[in-house]
Amino acid sequence: MKILTLQEMTEAQKTRVKTKLNQERKKWGRALTNAEYGRVKSEIIAKISNEVQLTVKKNYAQKKKNKITLDNSTYSWSFNNHSKGLR
Repeated sequence: MKILTLQEMTEAQKTRVKTKLNQERKKWGRALTNAEYGRVKSEIIAKISNEVQLTVKKNYAQKKKNKITLDNSTYSWSFNNHSKGLR
């Protein structure tokens, strides 16, 4: 699983990270230490990365499903040949 960086995230995802950090700060009632800040930030980034990866997999599966045709007809040689023959 590829972990996203803040530069790769959308604005909405960056806002989620900042919101979660502020919620943790309010929960503790003080400024977070570097270790707490890093831990919370890593958790939320991992969660967002997981969601992005699942979305990508789902889109890939849907694209692959749409690509497969269930046509039982055989290959038509006459359709692909020139009607007047080769020059």
